[in-house]
Amino acid sequence: MLSLTSGTELRRFGRGRLPRLAVAAMLLVPLLYGALYLWAFWDPTGHLDAVPVALVNADTGADRDGSRVTAGQDLADELTDGDALDWVVTDAADAAAGVRAGDYYFAVTIPADFSADLVSAGGDEPTAAQIDVTYNDANSFIGTTLGRSAMDHVRDGVAATAGERAVDQVLIGLGSARDGMLQAADGAVSLRDASEQLGSGAQQVADGAVDTRDGAAQLAAGATTLDDGVHELAGGADRLSSGAAQLADGARDAADASGSLSAGTQAVADGVHAATEQVDSLTGLSDGLTQVGAYLAARAAAGDPDAAALLAGAGGSDLPDATTIAAMTDRLHALDAGAAQAAAGARTLRTGLGTLADSSATVASGASTLASGADSATAGADALAAGSASLATGAAALADGAAQVADGTGALGGGAQQLADGLTDGASTIPDDSAAQRTARADALATPVAIDDDDIAPAASLGEGFAPLFIPLALFVGGLITWLLLRPLPTRALATPASGWRVALAGYLPSLVVGAGQVALLLGVVGLGLGLGIGHPVGTVAFLLLVAASFLAVQQMLLSVLGSAAGKVATIALLMLQITSASGTYPVETTPAFFQAIHHVLPMTYAVGGLRSLITGTPDARLWTAVVYLVGVAVASLAVTAWKAGRLRTWTVARLHPALSI
Repeated sequence: MLSLTSGTELRRFGRGRLPRLAVAAMLLVPLLYGALYLWAFWDPTGHLDAVPVALVNADTGADRDGSRVTAGQDLADELTDGDALDWVVTDAADAAAGVRAGDYYFAVTIPADFSADLVSAGGDEPTAAQIDVTYNDANSFIGTTLGRSAMDHVRDGVAATAGERAVDQVLIGLGSARDGMLQAADGAVSLRDASEQLGSGAQQVADGAVDTRDGAAQLAAGATTLDDGVHELAGGADRLSSGAAQLADGARDAADASGSLSAGTQAVADGVHAATEQVDSLTGLSDGLTQVGAYLAARAAAGDPDAAALLAGAGGSDLPDATTIAAMTDRLHALDAGAAQAAAGARTLRTGLGTLADSSATVASGASTLASGADSATAGADALAAGSASLATGAAALADGAAQVADGTGALGGGAQQLADGLTDGASTIPDDSAAQRTARADALATPVAIDDDDIAPAASLGEGFAPLFIPLALFVGGLITWLLLRPLPTRALATPASGWRVALAGYLPSLVVGAGQVALLLGVVGLGLGLGIGHPVGTVAFLLLVAASFLAVQQMLLSVLGSAAGKVATIALLMLQITSASGTYPVETTPAFFQAIHHVLPMTYAVGGLRSLITGTPDARLWTAVVYLVGVAVASLAVTAWKAGRLRTWTVARLHPALSI
């Protein structure tokens, strides 16, 4: 029985085109709701690069260690080169006006002292840099939320870079200190090397000192030996002196003997004188002998052999004359006498010479002793020479070691100076902060970049942020319910000759009264019950009445033109399209191009924008644009409804027996 009823009910939709469309609508409306909504908000955060955001770079740059820092321009270039948001580089005036007018969802300003603050981390007045961001929740609460999230990422990225700059600025001094420490380390290495060299030199000095000590010992020993030899030489010299004295005594004896020799010589002279007197008496004899000789010579010459023989036996023909005989006699006598005395003197001389010989022996003995002492002195001199050589070698080694010690001392001084300079330079580059400066520097390093938020129209809560969407949505659904109970075009009015406008208004005005009641109840509950703060209550009430009137007019038109069933389906479909394209949640720029295209056509877009300026922001051109558009939509919808009402004065079988009714 149940199956027969179900089959009969389903077969009712198989006759005619409209019932078949109704079946299609029943199948497609859930798909329309689910798929359309998911399509619109499938990946809104992945399309933030289409969200327009103003970027103002007012940074004037700064100088750091002689180099120009343009961190603001670097940041602006980095942002615009990226695809996080649709950055629009502009000036401060345009950015402020654009954020208020909704041309930009928010504005980012890099202040004039951005670079100066970044590099101040290493200075005397460390200050955290900041980025000024101006939001306007009246543009889009979710847009602001996404903007805050995006700026957090921007801040983190900038803070990383800025932190590097800040830490680098602080570490410049530490880097310089490091350089100084490296120089100090180099100096320490040099100092170490110099110490090693100095130690080596000191060792050589010590070795030289040992050699000097040994040489000095040898020199002392040689000097001792030399001293002993000198003493022996002195003894020999004494003995030589004694021998010399004895020699002197002998010389005195010889002198005495020479006195006797003188006396003998005088005696010889006396004898010679006496002999001379005797030879003078023989002069006649000498003359006779001469005459005999002459005679014999003559006879020999005459050939007398006997005379010749006598002459030859006499020694030749020349016989000495008396003079010759006298001279010879004189000489012989003198010689005989002198010889006798000379013999006596010789004897005396022999005696003296014996004494002299004895003295010479003594002198020889002393000379021997002196020679022995000289040998000892020579040995001592050799030892002294060897010791002196060792001393010279040790002194040379000592000099070399002293030179190395001097070099090492110089290098040690240089390394010490380098160490001192490096430590001084390193110390001078490390900031000498006070407690307040340390606190400020720590804050600047911990938070190198801060975001300074300035929301010109902040939403007090998430509810306030979403209210501009959900209130129009509620009124649209309220209108849908209203037209489920009220007829878009009253049947009685259609039966009269009244104009289409009157018929349209006859059906519209009752719904408008219901819509006004819905506005009052809705605002009362969300305002008093939920605590929604409304910046402009009177304007909000008036605007919501206009929104309700516009929605009711559109729905009345769809129901009038398409009929009850198709009109309700179209109304639901319109609701889905408006929810996904009204930019009530995510910025419309994050949605697919289809929704961006219909965004500016559907009335809920203007209802949401107008309410944002009334509830959260300040009424501006967007509100008046919304008012004009919604009034136009209401009037146009009523006009179409009036036209359709005029067409519906003729009743047909289809109207009397509709194929599908809801």
